[in-house]
Amino acid sequence: MISDSMPSHQNYGTVSRLPIILEIANKGFAQCEMIRHLSPLSIASIIKHLPLQDRIHKLAQDIVYINTGLTIGAEKQRTHFKRGDIAYMTSTASICIFVKDSIVNQMNPIGIVNSNLELLESTSAGDIMILKRSG
Repeated sequence: MISDSMPSHQNYGTVSRLPIILEIANKGFAQCEMIRHLSPLSIASIIKHLPLQDRIHKLAQDIVYINTGLTIGAEKQRTHFKRGDIAYMTSTASICIFVKDSIVNQMNPIGIVNSNLELLESTSAGDIMILKRSG
């Protein structure tokens, strides 16, 4: 829970870092940030459509993802991601959270998980994930 005594920039992020909450229905939540300079057009589109909700899918034990239904093009793509990174996969319109360091097909990097990554590691396929604004 965010304390009233925290400076306002921590409640609402900065222009370049946007705080978001990733909730797993009936299990808990993780605090995340979208980092604009990584993929500004992708992030603008995702933020505009929050909250996003879908059933969780898993790719091996490396990636937890949800389908978004958004059409976003390739932007500053890369193939190497670290544990806790968040990316947008253009081919499947999915938001992916990396629970292990991975080398994958090209994706748009969009942010990071700041807390409770263990929650995502323990999810099951079919759990409901909700990505929403913080505060």
